[in-house]
Amino acid sequence: MKKTSLVSVVIPAYNAEYFIEKTLDSVIAQTYTDYEIVVVDDGSSDNTKKVVEEYFARNKVCGQCIRQPNKKIAGARNTGIRAAQGLWIALLDHDDLWHKEKLEKVMSVLNRRPDIDLLCHNEHICKNGVVVRITQNYRKGYTKFEELLFKGNSLSPSAVVLRKNLFEIAGGFDEDPDLNTVEDYDFWLRVSRVAKIRYLNEELGSYVLVKSAASNRILYHHRNLGIMLERHLKEYLKGRCGLLGRLRAKKKVASVYRSALVGLLAQRIEPEAQERIAKEMIKTCIWDSKNIIRYLEWKMFATTIK
Repeated sequence: MKKTSLVSVVIPAYNAEYFIEKTLDSVIAQTYTDYEIVVVDDGSSDNTKKVVEEYFARNKVCGQCIRQPNKKIAGARNTGIRAAQGLWIALLDHDDLWHKEKLEKVMSVLNRRPDIDLLCHNEHICKNGVVVRITQNYRKGYTKFEELLFKGNSLSPSAVVLRKNLFEIAGGFDEDPDLNTVEDYDFWLRVSRVAKIRYLNEELGSYVLVKSAASNRILYHHRNLGIMLERHLKEYLKGRCGLLGRLRAKKKVASVYRSALVGLLAQRIEPEAQERIAKEMIKTCIWDSKNIIRYLEWKMFATTIK
């Protein structure tokens, strides 16, 4: 009978033939060995599946590569988790890397602390093989829904290990196209309502930076972020019809406009979109000093390009 692995490493992959072997190398280099690997080839147009299967055979890896029509990353993660045999799910994106002691250190904590349902660690942010900064995902204590909603996403997929049963309880990753690029944040918010989330204050992986987002990508991401947050804010406001709750929600919505504006200003692009976003930001929450500062910054930029 096949032994059930304690940890299932789930890797969604799309057109990854040129770099996924490095990602897999970082998995099989783990000092913790009780794992299986589930790669989901999400409708790649290259030889991702062939490369993965040959890698598995060459390295005698306990794993499988599932091929499916393109469903985006949420659908690929869902497929991989459904196929997983482990009690724990360790997510890993196809171009990220783990440090060799990642699983050992994470599982050591989880074995000592049965109260924890999801554990996240810090990451090195790398560009061209060089660490450019460290993502401090760490927060003290348990992370509650409201903290995650209003302070922002502090969880990174490739840094997360969670109980598999949370997938069923929370409903999995939402495959709605309107949530693409924010599907992980949406999932963490739902998980935070039913699970105990903790952090390990160590850098145990590397998130690999790609090129800076183009303007259409910035607008697309923040549009979807706004849609997702509106849904959760609506749920949050149920039973909280007081002024403070409504103002808190407006401040959060305005922060999405501000983030989009910062991205566009940094690249000095899309002046018409900047104007629309700046006005929506200040209209939504004029009392936030951060919004006022960004609005004035936009006004100065708008003046210089006329």
